[in-house]
Amino acid sequence: MGTEIDVRKITRYPPEYFISAQPVDLAPGENKVAVYTGFEPYVIVLHGASFATNDNLSFSIDADGYTDVLKMSNLGAVKGIDYDEDFKLAVVKTASLKLYNASTSTIAGYAWRHRVGVFKPTIAMKMQLGLKLAPGEQELASKYRLTEALALATPAPFDPYAGIEEYRVVTAKLTASGTVLRLPAPRGKKVVLVGVAAQRPSAPAQAYLSITRDYVDLPKLDLYCLPGLAQQAWLRVVSVDKLEVELDVKTSGTYYVRLVYGIGKLTVREKVMWGLELTATERQLAEAENLFEKVEVGVQ
Repeated sequence: MGTEIDVRKITRYPPEYFISAQPVDLAPGENKVAVYTGFEPYVIVLHGASFATNDNLSFSIDADGYTDVLKMSNLGAVKGIDYDEDFKLAVVKTASLKLYNASTSTIAGYAWRHRVGVFKPTIAMKMQLGLKLAPGEQELASKYRLTEALALATPAPFDPYAGIEEYRVVTAKLTASGTVLRLPAPRGKKVVLVGVAAQRPSAPAQAYLSITRDYVDLPKLDLYCLPGLAQQAWLRVVSVDKLEVELDVKTSGTYYVRLVYGIGKLTVREKVMWGLELTATERQLAEAENLFEKVEVGVQ
């Protein structure tokens, strides 16, 4: 069973960043631990991974027809599961994430995690990635002089903390399954989950974090694969209705969890991006500022 994220199922308000935190059993030789394909209309960005140190393992990524686009030859030299190995790789069609076990025996319950950014590509992003434009998109690209703009400067990367005005930290100690956070989005605001951490148990499958936003369940996170409390795994999960985080305890014990979330105004531009209902005043403003077209093009 792979540890890939079904981005088409869970993405609601792109750009968003999700993490997969599930241990894997690694047979000798090559193990495909996550495969991404069929995620249209989105473009994904593989944005870092974390690994338990192990001299017998190596990691590589094949993407969009290219082999070993990224290769880490020895996971004995990584920073460890508490930290991210930083990389950024845009994928438009397919990607395979592989762990190679050089030993002669199976490695059970190996701890690792990875992060995936999900984007609904604008015309500017399509041009940046070399994707073919439809005739109507070509006209808009000419209208906004995107060829010249991309020749002059590389677009700034998306800031996962964009639009957040205030931050909150939630800490919890639980000895049984229960709620870590249940938060309705304030009127006219969005809530953005940006960080998770936990005191790691001694073995996998002892406790899981379950995240539900706007009634969409995200993949469960095994505490065994999360960073310790002194660090955090960053992500970007947006809610405009309700954000819930539960701890699902499978083995009795004491569990510590820390979350970080932000709150920010839900802007008219975001409502247009995400297809949310506009008030009459908001629609008038969006039309006056030509927001529908600008959002499609990817310009301010």
